Amino acid sequence: MEIINIGTDIEEVSRFKDLDTKVLNRLFTEEELKYSDAKKNKAEHLAVRYCAKEAVYKALPFDKIAFKKIQVLNDKSGAPKVTVKDKRAKDLCFKISLSHTKNFAQAVVLVYKK
Repeated sequence: MEIINIGTDIEEVSRFKDLDTKVLNRLFTEEELKYSDAKKNKAEHLAVRYCAKEAVYKALPFDKIAFKKIQVLNDKSGAPKVTVKDKRAKDLCFKISLSHTKNFAQAVVLVYKK
């Protein structure tokens, strides 16, 4: 395993409470929005996914990728899983940790090659 980089981000949940639909659709995939919409505290789940995307963006070994091309969902066990829909990321793997409270969300990601 070759470690490429790490990334982290922290955000205030309140920033995600009343986002415009246009902004939401620019930042999040349909699946991410569906997941967050189904939650009681939608803003917390949007905020933590945004943090994850920002952490991944910071850790990628290349520039200029749309946030919608970074997807953060949960696997069957409930663990967060990152998918980067870009050919430059085909050999990259991601380990991510997410956490949120009523007020803050944070994410840390490790990017590596197998």
